[in-house]
Amino acid sequence: MRHSISRKVLLTVVALMLATLCVGLNRTAFGQDGDSAEKEQIPVEMTKPLIDREPYDLMLVSSSKDKKPMRIVPIGLPPFRAGSSEQNGQVTVELVDMPGRKFQIAWRNVASYQPFPRLLVDEAKKNLDEKKFDLAFRYLQRLNGEYANYPGTERLLEELLVQNALERFQAGALDEALGMLEEAKRKFPRKSGIDKSIESVGLRLVQKEIDDQQWQSARQLIERFENAYGETFADSIRQWRADLTRRSQQQMQRAKGQIAQQNYRAALEATNLALAIDPNVPAGKEQLAELVRRYPQVRIATTAAGDALPPHGTLTWSGRRNKRLIYRDLSEIVGYGPEGGEYASPFGSVIRPVDRFALSIVLRDRLTPVTGFDLSRQFQDPASQQDETLADLTPLIENIAVREIRQVDLRLRLPHVRPEALLGFVPRKGDVSQFPIPFNGPYRPLKSKDAGYSFVPAKGSDLSASRSPSEIQLLPFATTTDAMLALESGEVHMIDRLDPATAARLSVETPDELVVDRYRAPTMHVLVPNLNNPYLKNRDFRRGLLYGINRQEILQGRLLGGKELDGCRLVSAPIPNGVSPDDPVSYGYDLSIAPRSYEPQMSIALQKLAQIKLRNEAEESNQALIPMSKLVIGHPDSEVSRQTCLAIVQYYKRLGLPCELKVVSPELTDPEQAEVDLLYVEVQIAEPLVDVPRMFDRYIPNVHQTQYFQLALRQLGQSQNWQEVRERFWSLHRLAHDDLLIFPLFQLQDHFVYRRSLGGVGYQPMTLFQQVERWDLAPSWDVAKN
Repeated sequence: MRHSISRKVLLTVVALMLATLCVGLNRTAFGQDGDSAEKEQIPVEMTKPLIDREPYDLMLVSSSKDKKPMRIVPIGLPPFRAGSSEQNGQVTVELVDMPGRKFQIAWRNVASYQPFPRLLVDEAKKNLDEKKFDLAFRYLQRLNGEYANYPGTERLLEELLVQNALERFQAGALDEALGMLEEAKRKFPRKSGIDKSIESVGLRLVQKEIDDQQWQSARQLIERFENAYGETFADSIRQWRADLTRRSQQQMQRAKGQIAQQNYRAALEATNLALAIDPNVPAGKEQLAELVRRYPQVRIATTAAGDALPPHGTLTWSGRRNKRLIYRDLSEIVGYGPEGGEYASPFGSVIRPVDRFALSIVLRDRLTPVTGFDLSRQFQDPASQQDETLADLTPLIENIAVREIRQVDLRLRLPHVRPEALLGFVPRKGDVSQFPIPFNGPYRPLKSKDAGYSFVPAKGSDLSASRSPSEIQLLPFATTTDAMLALESGEVHMIDRLDPATAARLSVETPDELVVDRYRAPTMHVLVPNLNNPYLKNRDFRRGLLYGINRQEILQGRLLGGKELDGCRLVSAPIPNGVSPDDPVSYGYDLSIAPRSYEPQMSIALQKLAQIKLRNEAEESNQALIPMSKLVIGHPDSEVSRQTCLAIVQYYKRLGLPCELKVVSPELTDPEQAEVDLLYVEVQIAEPLVDVPRMFDRYIPNVHQTQYFQLALRQLGQSQNWQEVRERFWSLHRLAHDDLLIFPLFQLQDHFVYRRSLGGVGYQPMTLFQQVERWDLAPSWDVAKN
């Protein structure tokens, strides 16, 4: 009965709103007092700008009472001059406002006649006088398309190009000004002063490129001016080339001084700069080849720089990439087998006897100074519980035995289907209470004033290649497009992550000198809500937020550019779905749970429902509910997250949710600490069995997890066979989908590209630097590119 009454009330309110709307429309159409019906109605066509109207001519008859010209259907007569004796007799016209009705008018009674193209010319000139160049150009375009060679059009175009070029020159847009002047010269070669203007702008433009150290662009401009204008620019060209030669030789001298001091890094930088300024500088390529042999420097363009020193327990894409340079774990995932990950130990080997409760770690002398006694102490020391990766293993250990110094035998309380995944910690000698965990990887960060990060080999690094990098530079680029230009010009050797659209294109058509490959582990793009916010703590509100994002459009339209790329798809929970249904990494994903679709009406309804619940709860506790003024979305400074978050802001604004974006560190795990409502995270799930529970523990405090969710996480870790793993993962998948503690956006299969001169990268690595000890840089291609 209550629902029936509510429906009647709702229908009554809707009827009243419609009635009010009709009254308003009637008042608008007929006036407040009824007398506006007599007022002249303005035709809809006349409300448009002239450029968008259907053609008509204007004719003013001297006997007209209101002295207003009539709009007539174009009659296509030659220009009319009032009082002229050349036009006698009568003319038949049809009024635009009275289709089908024709009138006879004597020419002697016509005071003025303006054909439609004349109206366009006058309007174009008016816009030109008002410096509305874009609009004036549109009028000239219509004139050229429909009334070619109409008198006055060419003159207007000439003035438009010159005036617009002057305006762009004064605004500092020298390249645009030069383009307009050259177009004016092409169309009007006899116009005086054009050559002088082109030379003036050209001088400024080349000098600006030199001052901005855009050497390649400066050289191309000089060559273009020489080919196009010859002697006109002769003196200036000689001065420019002399300046470039002087600058290049200065850098060569600086490089020789650095070579004498055996500072090969600075010498390489100076030599590269010398060749960038003048590729033909004497002895430049020979000196570069020698320096690359002495100091192989690998330069990598990145669109997601991340933190140079990520925490050891990082799960982010950029963090796991950089971590591999500064840390080596006891056991590292290197790929996938029929069931889960495959592991290798850089310090020895991990043996699993037939008894699934037992696990043996055998260390090799030449690989690590750590002994079995060091590992035993590390397992048992309470301070090791601060290491979140080691803390997952120690509660499972029932007994520890050290045999022959280099072997540790572990007895587990419960069998684990993939115990190697629990050995992803740094083996330490001596004090295990030191945090952050000391570095033990092949490279160390180098302090640099330049943008990006530099890493150099650590003392005693086991770099097996003959030309292993003496330095690895991560150079930040805003977009993949900018990074590709740097790769093609020889500025960098590699791009660590391509945007999906570029990856799809290069996967189909790869240039011969480049190699395109993908990472084996997919990247999950998720939003972590600030569950301390009362709105985001409400599950209905969280569901409403996810329903309000058109994730398919963001992925397919914005990121993939309408293309298809294997492994890039929506997901219904932050669990990897793999590239194909039989991909081993997708063992935890339940295909029967479909991702939530884009439903803005459902989003609004759920948000309203959540607000009602929150308001009632506040009233019951005698507290005031603070309204949400805006949503703050924090995201790392990466290309994909930037594009995605900009799209999310647009969708939320359509729902009446004001938003703002904030760039935060990719390693932040607490939205409250970041002072945001939603935290965008790019998570790389290598081994779902271990990484998915670790992700929820890392980003969602236990206080916000339901007891059922915590139980599902514990049961997953206690699975004794792969059948139990899958069944318990599917239960966790359902809870993650329903509780929505983390918003799943989509999964990307990231790709990278590098020059063939860089060897040893490996095929489909888990992370970029998985085989960095084997990297080998051949200098020949670098020298040839310069």
